[in-house]
Amino acid sequence: MTYSAARGRSEGSFFASLLRELPYEKPRSRLLEVDAARGLAILLVVIGHVVARDFPAGNAWFVEVKAAIYSFHMPLFMVLTGITFALSVPRFAGWAEVARFSGKRVERLFLPYVAFGLLIIAGKLAASRFIYVDRPPEGTLDEVVRLLAMPNMSAAGFLWFIYVLSIYLLAIPALFHAFGRRPQLLLAAGVALAFFDWPLWFMLDRVVEYLPFFALGMLLWMHRSAWARITPAALWGSTLLFALLLWHDAPKWAAGAASVLPVLGWMQRLPAAPQRWLAVVGLASLAIYLMNTIAIGVAKGLMLKAFPWDGGYFLVYLPVLTLAGVAAPMLVRRLAVRYSPQAARYLA
Repeated sequence: MTYSAARGRSEGSFFASLLRELPYEKPRSRLLEVDAARGLAILLVVIGHVVARDFPAGNAWFVEVKAAIYSFHMPLFMVLTGITFALSVPRFAGWAEVARFSGKRVERLFLPYVAFGLLIIAGKLAASRFIYVDRPPEGTLDEVVRLLAMPNMSAAGFLWFIYVLSIYLLAIPALFHAFGRRPQLLLAAGVALAFFDWPLWFMLDRVVEYLPFFALGMLLWMHRSAWARITPAALWGSTLLFALLLWHDAPKWAAGAASVLPVLGWMQRLPAAPQRWLAVVGLASLAIYLMNTIAIGVAKGLMLKAFPWDGGYFLVYLPVLTLAGVAAPMLVRRLAVRYSPQAARYLA
């Protein structure tokens, strides 16, 4: 074989790999390390929601903890969601199947988004008359408009992730059907679009911000053989890099991307019992995301009636509110599965 022929074959192989499509194969069983990683990610979300605005006096350390969590946890969560999405996208025979797939997925996300958003607005309006409420609504009609068109500015702003994910589920299956199942193109588009300013309307700013991470999750699934069993050297090296980026206040995109490999690696090495526990939490992540601030708000309002949360008292509030934010939604989900399967499909 001549040099030019070998070079042509090499270049052809490179471009073929670059344009490789997302495979249709599905794993025979659930990936416990991915479910456990989602459990850890949603636990970090809940801890971040314990303090919404005013930090408890005498607890400057938690300011640093929350800043560290917020520097990477949502990019990590979006990558893990991208892996899950990659496992669920079927082969579409035509546009009608694309529409059915997206319609069902968006309905399962957007209906609970609207329902819980309205519940939070109404609940905060009512509860603010009796107990302390974080980020109370400014007006019913204005809040509803913000909930539907500018979610991050509403009293239920923490639900923005569900809104953005609904847009992905509406658009990406259609893009895949039209241009091929190539998440690398989405990754490139997301990076390119990030150089422009995007409005807050319809969460376009965050749709663009998190698109590379969602695409990265799909790419990780395509190349799972590279991380199916992360070596000790890769695990410790990636963990050190992640820690250094956190220490030096690296940009969110860098810290978020660097968190993925160490989180998956440590989840692979967890003992069976805590891995299964985190996986159970991960499977309930949608219910926890929808309801954690409601549970935290109720628990916090009641506890403030008894004693303040400043100083050392916050060391009582933190575990109790975290437990409330995780356990209460999981209990509601379990009750829904048992007594109302139709409602449970919106919490799965």
